[in-house]
Amino acid sequence: MTADTRPLKARLAALPAAERERLLLDVVMECTAAVLGHDDLRDLEPDMEFAEAGVDSITAVEIRSRLSARLGAPVPRDRLNAAPTFAEAARVLQDLFPGHRG
Repeated sequence: MTADTRPLKARLAALPAAERERLLLDVVMECTAAVLGHDDLRDLEPDMEFAEAGVDSITAVEIRSRLSARLGAPVPRDRLNAAPTFAEAARVLQDLFPGHRG
């Protein structure tokens, strides 16, 4: 199997909703883990709250910045701040990056 080398934004647009949400969840958790210094994504759970994971206002800004860079588009602070968990953040981001509905 060959790795998909398209930009993330293009990959998201081509995915059905459920797969797009799963990919966005992975991206949210990867960015959060990197900012918090976790080597293993298993330290985080999809339904874990950002605060429970140790995210504060400063790390939240860094996470949003990383997400914007990975996604190739700005992530509005108010939209991301409204999401208490990683899974909810993925749903919020999915609304910002609509793609094929399926």
